[in-house]
Amino acid sequence: MEPVQSSFAAGSTSQERRQQAFDARQWWERLSMDQKFAVYQLSKFGFELAFIRNQGELGPLAVVRRQREYATVNHAGEVDLNPTITIRD
Repeated sequence: MEPVQSSFAAGSTSQERRQQAFDARQWWERLSMDQKFAVYQLSKFGFELAFIRNQGELGPLAVVRRQREYATVNHAGEVDLNPTITIRD
């Protein structure tokens, strides 16, 4: 997988966060076990882990993509194939 621009870096501004590139392994390490299982299952259908959004008390939200199609996986491993999220370019 190619590096993805990070939107998750504590203590930095929006502009700084967009400049830090994480590789897939670094994103993978931030997932809960339930998220890892769900993302692995989605990968069988062509999805790849794109990035993780910090949701505070709700825990991290994994965002996966397949071309221009996005899905999310919450901390408990629940998959949303039609998420209502805004993706920055």
